[in-house]
Amino acid sequence: MASQLSRFEHPWRRLSPLQLLLLVQLEGSPKYGYEMLKAIKDEFEGVWEPKTGTVYPALKSLEKRGLVSTHQKDGVDFYHVTPKGRSLLRVIGSHEEYAIKFSSRFLKAMIKWMSKDLKRILFNSITNLPPVDIDLYSNTLSLLDEDVDKATKLQVLKSMKAMLLSRLDAIDKLTSKIGGDDA
Repeated sequence: MASQLSRFEHPWRRLSPLQLLLLVQLEGSPKYGYEMLKAIKDEFEGVWEPKTGTVYPALKSLEKRGLVSTHQKDGVDFYHVTPKGRSLLRVIGSHEEYAIKFSSRFLKAMIKWMSKDLKRILFNSITNLPPVDIDLYSNTLSLLDEDVDKATKLQVLKSMKAMLLSRLDAIDKLTSKIGGDDA
């Protein structure tokens, strides 16, 4: 139990999703606030649009914690990730497995405890989503860029393929059990 509690105590858990997105953007290179705001808006395609009034306080909070620093160039504040911020990003990377497990278990519990009416609403919403909005595997595949060695890429792809085949098999069995078609 102590190891599970320590996962909740990590300082990155006290970062808001916005702060985490800002910090990750700064890992690559220094940026100014509006540039990061625009990148978030573009990435979330209208699903989430943080306002300027939330981005700058989030950046100032990161700066207060020593995770980012600021320098001015031509009257514009540019933010840089600090060594402390980089260290925190490494901690986050090493705990992503736990975050994914937690998210999966959280969703499973939510569905388990929902009323029939809520489940119907949820499943109607899911079936009407464009495939791009629920494609979790593409997010993982996008990590396999040129910075990842061939052996790691193959290991990840084989693991993903095995998971997908297992899920497809479970879907086929459930479909057959319900009496649906094989398509």
